[in-house]
Amino acid sequence: MEELKKMTTIKYLIFLVLQGFAYFSNAQSAVPCIEIDFIKSEYAIHDHITFNFSKNCEEKVLISISLEKKVNDNWVLFAEDIFQIPHIYKVKNVIILKENENYRKEKWKIKRTMYRKGCDNTYRFRYNIRQTNLELISTEYSNVFHVKEK
Repeated sequence: MEELKKMTTIKYLIFLVLQGFAYFSNAQSAVPCIEIDFIKSEYAIHDHITFNFSKNCEEKVLISISLEKKVNDNWVLFAEDIFQIPHIYKVKNVIILKENENYRKEKWKIKRTMYRKGCDNTYRFRYNIRQTNLELISTEYSNVFHVKEK
């Protein structure tokens, strides 16, 4: 009886290891084939940040961009969607790189609300990358940048 319990436990553990391996293999192959250029490390209020996206695969890729601020050594969400206009409800803005589109450039303006005197004013972008089925495939982060007064 005890031998049967041990065998069942071993089979169950092997099954879990194989399931984990299969999941990890599928997750690795699902990472989109997209590259995002680095941004500058310092910007002034009203400067424009240029995003350059390039894609080297056939699938359609969708990207939404959030902004995070560093507060007490933690990253907190500052803006869920950087292109969303405050107090206006609309469909979330998503950058779409279509099947035949391999390069895209977008601009975004630094807003006054991002600068506080006496603060570090340290930010980074979070790129939520999806494919056609709209399931989140990958989350990438920009390099860290600082906002300064002109």
